[in-house]
Amino acid sequence: MNIFEILFYQPIYNLIIVLYRILGGELGLAIIAVGIISRAVLIPLALKQAKLAETGREFSDKAKEIKKRVKDKEKQQQELLKLQQEYLPAQLGGCLPLILQFIIFINIYSVLRNIIEKGAESFNQVAYSFVPKFTEGYSIDNDFFRVFDLQKSPSQVEGVVNLIPYIVLIILVGLTQYYSFKVIASLRKAKPDKDKDDKSKKKKEGEAEDFNEIMQRSTQQATALMPLLLMFISFSLPSGLSIYLITTSTFVILQQLIFSKYKTLKQENEDKIRK
Repeated sequence: MNIFEILFYQPIYNLIIVLYRILGGELGLAIIAVGIISRAVLIPLALKQAKLAETGREFSDKAKEIKKRVKDKEKQQQELLKLQQEYLPAQLGGCLPLILQFIIFINIYSVLRNIIEKGAESFNQVAYSFVPKFTEGYSIDNDFFRVFDLQKSPSQVEGVVNLIPYIVLIILVGLTQYYSFKVIASLRKAKPDKDKDDKSKKKKEGEAEDFNEIMQRSTQQATALMPLLLMFISFSLPSGLSIYLITTSTFVILQQLIFSKYKTLKQENEDKIRK
């Protein structure tokens, strides 16, 4: 096995099988549990990401202040460059949770593919010594409460009636992804400009957008395109992956609601103390 298989594939496969056994032989519940665990482990990084979003807004405010204060274009660019050098490395570090989630997603796909192609035998090849192996000829149950076959993709399902639950699953993938991206976008949303013509002035003057504005625009584009792209891709992926995507997206939405509520209560308490 290569280093990525040792670090990600093998532990994810063993975790799924351990949870599969604990949860009464329900592979779907094991996938949901892995989705929750993978997101829970990344909570410290999510908190850091939220903090980075705040520094992104701070960067944007400071950049606007420099543009108003410094009229000389050369000096303005020098100060903006110093500001970018201060904030940009940390902002790029905020991509780490997305990279880790992508790696986990790819490895869960590999696990499900091997379950489909090789069954329990594929697990026995990577099982840790302290995790019991499957007996010869054991068949992993892929039905999720008799509604979905976790191995099948919607494109493999025959009959309109049989396809309906899978279509509902794809729609849920799109909706949960859309709202999770909206949550991420809200983190980076900057305060509205007092100058309504600010963006049009930038275009006329050929002035470059700051990093936070670029990130906001990129997130808005991702919010519109990614859910549709994932719905399209989900049509050809095992339904188990769709369940994983729905779980992780729902976790992000609930996580941000809790973070926002906590932040609001904290701000209210601070305001009361000041008064």
